[in-house]
Amino acid sequence: MTALYSVIAVIAALFAIGGVSAWRSEKMTPPIGAFVDVDGVRLHVLDIGPRDAPAPPVILIHGASVNLRDMKMALGDRLSRSRRVIMIDRPGRGYSTRPADGWRLELQARLIHDAAAKLGAEKPIVVGQSLGGAVALSYALKYQEDMSGLVLLAAVSHEWPGGVAWYNKASGWPVIGTVLRRIVIPIYAPFAAKTGVIESFAPDEAPEGYYEKSGLTLLFRPRDFRNNAADIRGLKPQIIAQQGRYTEIRLPTAIVTGANDTTVSPTIHSAALAREIAGAYYSVIPDTGHALHHSETAKIMAAIDWVTEKAQAGENRPAAAN
Repeated sequence: MTALYSVIAVIAALFAIGGVSAWRSEKMTPPIGAFVDVDGVRLHVLDIGPRDAPAPPVILIHGASVNLRDMKMALGDRLSRSRRVIMIDRPGRGYSTRPADGWRLELQARLIHDAAAKLGAEKPIVVGQSLGGAVALSYALKYQEDMSGLVLLAAVSHEWPGGVAWYNKASGWPVIGTVLRRIVIPIYAPFAAKTGVIESFAPDEAPEGYYEKSGLTLLFRPRDFRNNAADIRGLKPQIIAQQGRYTEIRLPTAIVTGANDTTVSPTIHSAALAREIAGAYYSVIPDTGHALHHSETAKIMAAIDWVTEKAQAGENRPAAAN
């Protein structure tokens, strides 16, 4: 009996690690925005910059594993000097809640769209990076009449070979997934994550203090990791379902990718998008990788400016809905 109690005590202690890790992450990286309620979902939103700027507002949609701080560091602070910028923790990530089916691209796009409408951000330019680019594409396919333009940065857009990492797959398994999220990830992930940052930025270097300033440790909370893994597991079937529709997009669109991106293939995704979206601005930046919004900020800003100019000139506007 004593041995049984010891085992139970050890298991309880190990499970407590997840709770302690989550508490520590949130203490180090608290919310920096406000909260907007949309259909019972509480979205963490950072809304900065002048409301009366002549240029359209910009919505920045972050990718997998990160939160809105990543976009704030890369683009938000600079863009907000002259225009309104809205950054949102995607549903279920960072400090945003989400419904059970919140992994669906269309639902994430709808919640972001409705949050922007609630904030009074009319005709925004929507910018999405990586998995956030997939959300941005879903947004455009549904709401392009409400948009001024679209900017896609190393966006996931087309079917790719292979599956997902074992830990994202295992996170969805009963029992094993719980153990993974509550014990393994809080202990192991902080060490592995720094290697992941290096790989994502390669061949460039991450900004100084990126790991801490980006709030990447929020990912290691059990709930956040579960939702991130679900987003990734559910991504490919949805991409396959929407990839035949990109010719419908008639917005001013910029597509930018890094030539050395080993996370999201420039050839499979961005090059194909450039062929399918009429009149798109297409740029392959040499000697940069997946985190191009950090490493090549000036070129991304130029792409956003190009879309802004086209939008203000009234070019490539979608036909009015019937």
